[in-house]
Amino acid sequence: MGLIEKIETFLNDLLLKLGALIAKLTPQILKKSIKKLSLFSDSALRFLKSMPPILWERFQVFLKKNVAQAKQIDFRKRLGSIANDIKSKNPKAGKFKTFFLLPFKILALWLQGLSPGQVLLLLSFTGGSILALIGIGFSGKKMALSYLDTGRFPASEEILSYDRPDYYKKERRHAMFVNLRLPVYFAQINEVKNVDIDFTVTLSNRNTRMFIEKHDFKIRDHLILQIEPSVASFPIEEEGKQVIKNKLLVEINEFLKQHEIEGTAEEVNLTYILAN
Repeated sequence: MGLIEKIETFLNDLLLKLGALIAKLTPQILKKSIKKLSLFSDSALRFLKSMPPILWERFQVFLKKNVAQAKQIDFRKRLGSIANDIKSKNPKAGKFKTFFLLPFKILALWLQGLSPGQVLLLLSFTGGSILALIGIGFSGKKMALSYLDTGRFPASEEILSYDRPDYYKKERRHAMFVNLRLPVYFAQINEVKNVDIDFTVTLSNRNTRMFIEKHDFKIRDHLILQIEPSVASFPIEEEGKQVIKNKLLVEINEFLKQHEIEGTAEEVNLTYILAN
């Protein structure tokens, strides 16, 4: 365990002990208040979660009721009666004048029964809403045309993600093997008979490294059984070293796959070769 990991473990234990001490020193009244607040927040959250379907159901009932009432109203007859009322008060009014006065008459009937203050407030909010919608429409059109003219787009369109470098904590993902004897063909007189290697494997995560170190003997047996024998002098050459590294990488990944480990061997480096 490295120094940083020891410091991290010590700080975690210290925080746990500090939390337990604070829990002991906290007054009972405060604990009850926190518990009640937590229960209230849970109930409020459940209530908020249940609100959308209730509101949707009530909206559907309201919509059905108003649609049913709207179907019962004869709008053509109602508009005809309003137009007749306008003609009765203005006998000389023609079709154009009647059509022009019709919206104002409908508005007057809609505001009938309201006080002057209520009428002013209602008309102010209605006019403000209409002007706001018009302004939003013009602003959106202006922005769209400006982007089309300049060829520029919002800065938030491209999201730059930060990736950790490949060497980030790479030394903590190393697993070392010492004195692995490669299988070789029977050598002739005065030729190399044994080849022992030391090598380092770089794993994709620390969990895989811990698994490799824990099953050192099993993986040695797997490598000895799966690596084909070669001429004893071949692993000493540059081409032989590369072949041995590739074979070790493939077989270690196969060993991890057989044991269903979520990790891979990324790199193999030969650190020492002894041939005698």
